[in-house]
Amino acid sequence: MKQLIAGVVLIFVLGVGAFLYRNAVERPYVAQQTACTLEAKLCPDGSAVGRVGPSCTFAPCAFPNVEITDKNVAFLVPEGYTADERAYGGDPTLIAAFQKADTHLLFVRSYSIPEGETAESTMLASTVHRSSGEQPPNLNTFESVLVNGKTFRSIVTERFEGQVRSVYYLPRTSDVLAFEIVENSVPNWMDTALVVENLPEHKALLTLLGTLQVGE
Repeated sequence: MKQLIAGVVLIFVLGVGAFLYRNAVERPYVAQQTACTLEAKLCPDGSAVGRVGPSCTFAPCAFPNVEITDKNVAFLVPEGYTADERAYGGDPTLIAAFQKADTHLLFVRSYSIPEGETAESTMLASTVHRSSGEQPPNLNTFESVLVNGKTFRSIVTERFEGQVRSVYYLPRTSDVLAFEIVENSVPNWMDTALVVENLPEHKALLTLLGTLQVGE
């Protein structure tokens, strides 16, 4: 009798063990779903993106928003401008380039501040008047321009044969950002009364600067 009971118990134990083993081995694998937080990142155009993917990183903002993550810079590209891949080459300072109708150009550069130098000296060293090849003697030739709470130093570096080129500098802790607009086919470029800031593409650059998101 005892042997019979022991046999029944053994069969029961083996049956339960086999069931549990088969259930564990043959049950389809269900990937663990990561629940991302509901934080939102604000894009330069005012839209927002959330966290996505297994690492829950923020989704990229769609063009014409542009994010340069390694430089901690984001902005909204002016209407009509597209990325200019031909501009990239041997210029290590160039971090973004855009063009409009193969006529107007927009460049964004990052000039590292050398050890022992200042943002002011870096701006002077990076500025060249294209027609003369000379550099400005001091910062008195630059204008201070306040755009959306940020103070830029601006200068016109070229007015020659219908082309007007202007640069807006934004100093940071370790570099100076430079936003350069090149407007071609300006009919009254020789007019001494010309207000460069009123040129259409110059206004477009100022609009970009108004959307600028930047860290140190």
